[in-house]
Amino acid sequence: MSVPQRPRPEVSRSRRLILDAAERLFADVGLEFSLNDLAHEAGVGVATVYRRFPTHDDVVRALYERTYEAFVAVFDALEDAPDGWAGVVGYLERSVAMMNAHPAFAAAARRMARIDPASTLGHDLEQRLNVHVERAKEQGDLRADVMAVDLVTMVAQLGALSVFPEPARTMMSARQLSFLLPGLRVHTQMLGGPADPIPTTLERLQQLAVQESFAGRADTGPS
Repeated sequence: MSVPQRPRPEVSRSRRLILDAAERLFADVGLEFSLNDLAHEAGVGVATVYRRFPTHDDVVRALYERTYEAFVAVFDALEDAPDGWAGVVGYLERSVAMMNAHPAFAAAARRMARIDPASTLGHDLEQRLNVHVERAKEQGDLRADVMAVDLVTMVAQLGALSVFPEPARTMMSARQLSFLLPGLRVHTQMLGGPADPIPTTLERLQQLAVQESFAGRADTGPS
């Protein structure tokens, strides 16, 4: 069985240039950019873009996969967390930082739910997060009604701050996170009692993203 060859350095470089350009274009116009616009922003030929990414969906998929790999690195770094609470806090802080660094990720994830609704990419990360969540509960640090999907939702909400330029984006997300974290602690005085459990997972949220109510979003991009 032959071993897949690594991409040539110039191929990897042009791919990186194109994806970096796609992130910059997203900051200006969302996902509604053409491959011609992308070639101009990246400083490469149109033919080069089409060789690397034959369709706009291929660009979105690559953006999503690149950020997914960065999230995998986040969880790898949390393997040595001294306790469950440190794992929860580390996930939130590192993931929010990742969203700030890759503001196109949320829109790309919504688009991916339509491009490939059967994809399971990312579901393994929810399972890894749940290890920290359950550990923090067992150690008496995290509220019993908090679910892994709640933390994923918090990161997504803070990702909306990507509309701010840097450094305001990072400053505001850190400030909001400092307000949210105390509310997750087990000693927090809750108003109205514990939250009701919700029968949902990250997979279910991805399914919701392709429902009719999302069909008119501006981040759908060209087909």
